[in-house]
Amino acid sequence: MRRSLRLLAMALVLAAPACTTYVRPAPPPPRIEVRPARPHRHAVWVPGHWKWKNRRVGYVWVPGHWRVR
Repeated sequence: MRRSLRLLAMALVLAAPACTTYVRPAPPPPRIEVRPARPHRHAVWVPGHWKWKNRRVGYVWVPGHWRVR
């Protein structure tokens, strides 16, 4: 019984697809942005943030912008 369980476990390990996990590094600290004048009274400021692009490029900065409420 023990032998068959060991063989089954080994077969499952060998049959499982090999997968790699890539762990992204932490993003850089936020940039300090100069907020331009509000275009109209219904506009709300959306601050800039770092966005993950891909492994080759890494993080890219998405600048802040005004958005209508």
